[in-house]
Amino acid sequence: MFRNYLAAALRNLTRNGLYAGITIAGLAIGFAAAILIGLYVRHELTYDQFVPGHGQVYLVNLKITGAIDQPINEDTTTADLADQLKLDFPQIQYTARLIGTGFPPAVRRGDINVGEQNFIWADPDVFKVMPVPAVAGDPATALEAPDAVVLSRSGARKYFGRDAPIGGVLQVDGHPMRVTAVIEDLPSNSHLRGDVFGSSKAAFSAISQYGRGGALSNVVATYIRLKPGASGPEMQAELPGFVAKRIMPAINEQAPNEHLHEVFTLKPLTSIHLETASGDLKPGADVKVLAGIAVIGVLIVLVAAINFVTLMTARASRRAVEVGVRKALGAERRDLIVQFMGEALVYVAIALVVAVALAELVLPGVNAALQRKIAFDYLSDLPLLASMIAVAAGVGLLAGIYPALVLSAFRPALVLKGGPIEGAGGARVRQLLVVAQFAVLITLVLSTLTIYRQTVFALKDATHTDKDQVVMLFASPCTDTLRDAVRALPGVVGAGCASPYAISFGDTIDEITTGGRLLTTHFAPVDFGFFEVYGVKPLAGRLFEESRPGDDAARTGATAPPIVVNQSFVRALGLASPQAALGHQIVWHYRPNFRLAQNDAPAPPSASSEIVGVVPDFTFGSARDLIPPTYYYVAAKNDLVTSVVLNIKLDPSRVAETLPAIDRVWDRTSGGLPVQRFFADQFLLRLYIDTLIQGAFIAVCALIAVSIACLGLFALSAYTAERRTKEIGVRKAMGASSGDILKLLLWQFSQPVLIACLVAWPIAWLAMNWWLQGFAYRVDLAPWTFLASGAAAVVIALATVLAHAWRVSRAKPVGALRYE
Repeated sequence: MFRNYLAAALRNLTRNGLYAGITIAGLAIGFAAAILIGLYVRHELTYDQFVPGHGQVYLVNLKITGAIDQPINEDTTTADLADQLKLDFPQIQYTARLIGTGFPPAVRRGDINVGEQNFIWADPDVFKVMPVPAVAGDPATALEAPDAVVLSRSGARKYFGRDAPIGGVLQVDGHPMRVTAVIEDLPSNSHLRGDVFGSSKAAFSAISQYGRGGALSNVVATYIRLKPGASGPEMQAELPGFVAKRIMPAINEQAPNEHLHEVFTLKPLTSIHLETASGDLKPGADVKVLAGIAVIGVLIVLVAAINFVTLMTARASRRAVEVGVRKALGAERRDLIVQFMGEALVYVAIALVVAVALAELVLPGVNAALQRKIAFDYLSDLPLLASMIAVAAGVGLLAGIYPALVLSAFRPALVLKGGPIEGAGGARVRQLLVVAQFAVLITLVLSTLTIYRQTVFALKDATHTDKDQVVMLFASPCTDTLRDAVRALPGVVGAGCASPYAISFGDTIDEITTGGRLLTTHFAPVDFGFFEVYGVKPLAGRLFEESRPGDDAARTGATAPPIVVNQSFVRALGLASPQAALGHQIVWHYRPNFRLAQNDAPAPPSASSEIVGVVPDFTFGSARDLIPPTYYYVAAKNDLVTSVVLNIKLDPSRVAETLPAIDRVWDRTSGGLPVQRFFADQFLLRLYIDTLIQGAFIAVCALIAVSIACLGLFALSAYTAERRTKEIGVRKAMGASSGDILKLLLWQFSQPVLIACLVAWPIAWLAMNWWLQGFAYRVDLAPWTFLASGAAAVVIALATVLAHAWRVSRAKPVGALRYE
């Protein structure tokens, strides 16, 4: 019996090659898309699970609350926290501190001299906290020496051309460091992105340099591994007492008027990627977007299944005689249901094989686009293989049940007499299925448009700066000599140094007093010309001027310089307008040089400064975060913290010649360090690269859904045109023109699309409004995007069916009346 069913299924498949091909192609494309989406979502949800004993590893997260409007949530802490935790919590087995590559060090060997973007300064126990496979050497002890570096396999090949260059020497910021171990490349689902790990024991390491700050200097990522059997939640319950005992006294000693409070939480290693905070070593994932992408994968399979149901039921009349004969010869309905369900599974099995081949073919391109290393080892990955088979079988059974019930329900007497075999119910079901298909399509198109608009807005308008033709040259420190030499170049319009905080590389907070009122704000040291480079103009008052000696108190020895504040600062003061803020005296902790913030130095002295200007809120950070109240002042440039980047405005007509000239200036003044410069737009793009990738991913999914829907609509229009051949002949014989027939057919296929718009628009509005809530600064859901998505769906539908409709409308009525 099974062989008979299989033979019938294969004969039907070969006899209806076009429709079978369209059905299988739709299923295969849908399955392939679902496989790739599933691989991507699984990849994002399994970050850091490759680390042995990952359940015992935590990152210490810091939330600063108190007299600040919005709590600061960051995955960085003070450099001394690791030792304090180890002292107070015996359940901690190992600790490790890391600093990523916000400002990458220069790494040189031979002709290779680069700013290593994937450089991480790390404590010696980092590979005990997070063990990784070794290629050569012992990573667990490799960073004990102050001059030690550990390379990934890719890093070893990059600098030495071989896998195990143990004992090889690299120059890191001009200091020789020895390779003591080589590890396997970190998988792409690691929250770390490291090819070179330098020992934090080096006196010039970022942990040593930046980590000498006091209780408010949060610059390092602190990791802990608990001893076997120790509980993270139990340690979490003890952290408030630890903060009260060790942390708050140090804060109050450094800043006696401080009203802030620090809250520490233990973030499991595997949740770092999904619970993003400032200070993360790699951009995190948006759980909402991941959920949306997973839903899109389900919807694509649903669209393909709808195609299957539509085409199977539409072609039911072709199987009517076969059903009638089989019933007349004694076949029962359940036998026919089993047969047709079996045929559905044959279609699905063929589609799955094609989908697997298609997924393997396009996966390298997907990995390149997503910047991931996703593997598709379905033969060795039994859960993946079982999932694919289960989903395919489920789709086959669920999508095949309705066609099987329809086909098996034909009455043999009526069929063999040539009577009507399908009522209006079948047509209505197909209409509903087409509506569902296009509702999915419209939702995806609208989502793609909204994500694109929000991304462009975040990169351009939300920052409130003009980054066009602005180059950022990273220099630690950024000196007057370098700045003045670059300013003198013919193609340079302006230049100014800035601290990392001015370009949103870290947070700095201070408590200021004005009119007897205490206010917690952010601050950012800048240089003369910084605001002008980015086109930031004062709303009231003035900007800093080199011609005014008092503006440069750090050099002139004045008590404290004047300050410029942003609009959020004015609102925090409760003032009605920017103009009202001018002349206000602000008492703050003046830091002419950040070295005053070291543990062995006194707290920054309080000083009174006048607000001389108000600028619009602007940011180099993410549009997801509100721009906080911030004040700016001109600080010394002899410190790695106060001045690290030179911002350069170029003459658009002379960019090609000016960039090499900037490089030559750098070569003369840097002492042989590699040039590290980026256009400001590229610098900001780092915050949104995953949003762009995910937006493009959704756009591709929308294109796939369009393709599947078009395949089904093409086949359905061919069938409909065939079924209505005689009707059309009668209409033409009664005087209808070809144009009348064409409009009739096109209107028939436009109706479900228009209904789909009414279904899709509310759903898309809810979904996109939910997604946009994650941004502090966002676009509106513009009405034109809804109309555009609906119009696009109508155009796609009409373009798909136009060929069949045109051919039928042009047919001669005499041929149509002789049809059948």
